[in-house]
Amino acid sequence: MTIDLEIKKKIINDWQNAFPQLSVFGQNKLYKILGPVIIGLELIKLPGVEKYRPHFVMYPLWKKDVKTCLDYPIILKEFYTKKGLQYNISYAASALFVEAVDSVQKQSPLAFGGDIYLNKIFAIINEYSKTPPLSAAPYSYLQADLQKARFEIAMYINTSEAHNVLQEIEKITWDVNHFKACGIDVKVWLQRLQEKVNNRDGLLYQIEKNKQEKKISKLRKSELVA
Repeated sequence: MTIDLEIKKKIINDWQNAFPQLSVFGQNKLYKILGPVIIGLELIKLPGVEKYRPHFVMYPLWKKDVKTCLDYPIILKEFYTKKGLQYNISYAASALFVEAVDSVQKQSPLAFGGDIYLNKIFAIINEYSKTPPLSAAPYSYLQADLQKARFEIAMYINTSEAHNVLQEIEKITWDVNHFKACGIDVKVWLQRLQEKVNNRDGLLYQIEKNKQEKKISKLRKSELVA
């Protein structure tokens, strides 16, 4: 049985009612702007069945356009049942909805209401970097890309914060071979980060430009603070 759009619309509205700090963004997404990032929930459909799982997401806002920003999340974090199991929530009437909302409230790495401190974002990214599969390769390019996101977020606050993060990144002995496998030269990658420190205005301009995109501009907003 294929669930029709009206049922899916009701479900996303039920989630939005549970988390009014977020705005509906399509059939299965609830987002808000938090300074230089988008955070929120995605109800990801399971393949082959009419069921879904809620996930916490964080996306950048500093890339060349909104489509590119939303191509791949900085963080994608699943929520779990009281028994520690994965959710399989039916699009039909499901008693799991109430429990799932409670899980999100208790397990979400960030609160969805109000401003958030920079060190809280940093702590979440660092914690995420230690979870599988990322934890299996702590010096990989995937890890580096996550730390690059931390650098960009710091740049949004000020260049001093960005310098601090850059110094941490430069001290890490990155896996050169994994970088090469991803088509990246470590030295060039580090050099580009150094160059970005001198172009904070460009980063702020791009973030603001993406925030003005029609669909994004309608999202609820909070700020990231030092």
